[in-house]
Amino acid sequence: METKKEIGDQGEVLNLSTASRAMNIASDEEQIEKYDEYEITANPLKNIVLILTLGALILCVYLFYTGHWVWGTLLVFVTLFLGMLSSSLGKASVNKRIAYESGLLIPAIIIELNPIKIIALADMRSSSTQEKVIWGCQKMTLNNLPNHNIEIGEKIPCVSLFGIAIKGYRRHFEPRPISWGFKDSSVITKAITFITNDNDDLSFENEWVILERLVNTMKEVKEEKEVLFFNEDLDRIEL
Repeated sequence: METKKEIGDQGEVLNLSTASRAMNIASDEEQIEKYDEYEITANPLKNIVLILTLGALILCVYLFYTGHWVWGTLLVFVTLFLGMLSSSLGKASVNKRIAYESGLLIPAIIIELNPIKIIALADMRSSSTQEKVIWGCQKMTLNNLPNHNIEIGEKIPCVSLFGIAIKGYRRHFEPRPISWGFKDSSVITKAITFITNDNDDLSFENEWVILERLVNTMKEVKEEKEVLFFNEDLDRIEL
């Protein structure tokens, strides 16, 4: 019997990788549509499914036209399935929902108000076998942050998807405040508590403390959503 996953447990397989800790609960589509500020990105899989759907439809018509009723009927169900799959892939909320449910749970804090600016922190290792820790930190301006007090230093738990890894380290990540994807404000407290208590092999400091130490450095950064990299001593490095 499969054990039910909870907040902070390992996530589901996503793009051939698994988040070491994820929300693992159903997100709210209305909340995502209302608050998620990331632009909709094209899903290349949708184009493939559309081509397969069109091909199946043409073949289906041909089979009925040539009197192959049994095969034609079976292909009707295949065509309908492909059509529904294509429709689901076209919904932005479907792709974004995956991020909230299975993306890596990471910390962020508010560093400025009016407009709201946060900095988010992520371990950029693509595998736990990488011994050397490299932190990625980026600054973002947000238009909305529901279920938060909006105060300097406030903890903002986020989830994130990552870009491809080069030589064992990611080069990009996309922080999403979990309040963009979940109406229940209690999950914010749970996520904050888990991040606070989850040090893994980073016993010297927890991630909230690391973020606090990077505030002054990140305030000086003018380019937003640009990832800056830091070593274990929080010295800035280049990858």
